[in-house]
Amino acid sequence: MRVDMNIPVFGVSLLAAAVAQDLAPVLPVLPVKPVFLTAVALYAMLTRPVWVALPITVWAGVLTDALGGLPLLCTAAFLLLAYGAVRLMQRVFLEASWLHGMLLTAVAASAQMAWTIVWSGAVRPVFELSTLTIFGYALPSGILAGLAVFVFCGFADRLAGVVKPTKEEHGILWAENNR
Repeated sequence: MRVDMNIPVFGVSLLAAAVAQDLAPVLPVLPVKPVFLTAVALYAMLTRPVWVALPITVWAGVLTDALGGLPLLCTAAFLLLAYGAVRLMQRVFLEASWLHGMLLTAVAASAQMAWTIVWSGAVRPVFELSTLTIFGYALPSGILAGLAVFVFCGFADRLAGVVKPTKEEHGILWAENNR
């Protein structure tokens, strides 16, 4: 019997991201928690087929809502909408590198912050200084989370054998395939 390695890889990734997101301190320098679970969902969106990425996206959203005390399916709805946008952008320019992961997670963190503010009913003026400050702090928080998660998930994929190196052929050295 063959076990699909996506289940253990993303099970461990979601568990590690949930623990890291829950235990991340809110510092005066960075008063917004890193969105590690959102970054795991974004990694799955970029690297996995639909039937694998969608359950991971929903689980990441549900775990985020449970850890943050948000209404059920608040973040899952946001991540499902983000799934469509990421798939469209993936056809044009996105790939699953850690640099693209950092940038994508930073933008998603700010958009998720806006979505959460609207969903929770605490609507504020967008161009108020405190609101812009929250969005500004979400950017470095997303960059940090994107870097950590995309490096960790890439390592977990290689360790589990999901992404396998190939031998040199036609002058191309060690390339990644099976993505």
